[in-house]
Amino acid sequence: MSRAELRAARERETAAATETALTAAAEAAKAEAVEAAVAAEAAREAEAARAAEAARAAAAALETQGIPVTPMPDQIAPRRAPGPVDRPPEPIVYRPVSSAYVGELAPPLPEPTGRNVPARIALVLIPLAALGGASVVLWWAQAAPTVAGVVALVSLTLAVAAFFLAIGGLVVAVQRPTKKTASIVALVLALLLVAWLGVMTVTQALAIVS
Repeated sequence: MSRAELRAARERETAAATETALTAAAEAAKAEAVEAAVAAEAAREAEAARAAEAARAAAAALETQGIPVTPMPDQIAPRRAPGPVDRPPEPIVYRPVSSAYVGELAPPLPEPTGRNVPARIALVLIPLAALGGASVVLWWAQAAPTVAGVVALVSLTLAVAAFFLAIGGLVVAVQRPTKKTASIVALVLALLLVAWLGVMTVTQALAIVS
């Protein structure tokens, strides 16, 4: 027999011996695991038997003292079905709304009117200021110079307010489909009235001072 054959035979013997040793170790570990499981089961059974014996002894002692013993149920009784109050709230689900419905819910915007309110107020204030200035020239300047100065100042204030209202009316007339005639007329009359009443007020003030 050659050396290679001898070496191969030795290797086969070594492998067979190793496999045999591993098999034996596995069988021994399996046997130990089975023995440990059996011992644990026996210990649990013994513990359960001791607990049952202690329970029977306690029940017997209670019965000896005249206390009735009610057997405890093995399981907890199921809860009753939850009522409508105990139930969790329903999840919120997004429901899209059509744009037409949203437009119906939104309050309608006020439609722009064709009336020019600032220009109309200015046309009302201009005659009042003119009447005040005329009364100063025709009556108060000779009768009571002090009262004439106060009336002239009030008339000038009304004229200035009419001037600014006329400017606002002109702005409104540009932004809306409104006629600009009233605003332009009010602006021109208010400007002339402011100039006239300004000169009159200064004259009356100088007259009062002198």
